[in-house]
Amino acid sequence: MTARPILNKIINTIPLYIYYKPYGVPLKKLEEVGLTLEELEAMNLRDKQGILQNDAAKKMGISRSSFQRLLRSARKKMISAIVEGKALKFEGGNYIHGKNITTTPCLKGIYHYKINKSDLKGKEQIYKLSKIKCPVCGKRLVELE
Repeated sequence: MTARPILNKIINTIPLYIYYKPYGVPLKKLEEVGLTLEELEAMNLRDKQGILQNDAAKKMGISRSSFQRLLRSARKKMISAIVEGKALKFEGGNYIHGKNITTTPCLKGIYHYKINKSDLKGKEQIYKLSKIKCPVCGKRLVELE
């Protein structure tokens, strides 16, 4: 039995800085907590922009339960860093930047995402794209152009 493939999430939030740390403490003296860019995107959509989980999950091209897991993980890491005086490092993850995606609405307003093969990080990323199908027309919600 093989493990489920890790799906790429659609993100639009890229932080200005890589680190966020307690004031007056050198970075080399701090323990780091890594926050992936998709976790940051989930917190931005839900907590900053106030978008409901279902709608935020659609914006990221993932299921609501996957969005909820990302949000829970991000909040846990964030509070751990704040309470325990650790540095937050924003990096990595499995994502595709939203600027590389074209969205087209289906007959019922569900968005289909089209991604150019040239915008993907590597050949293995092609196989990690979402297999979720539109309930209205049956097309894959993420397609390669």
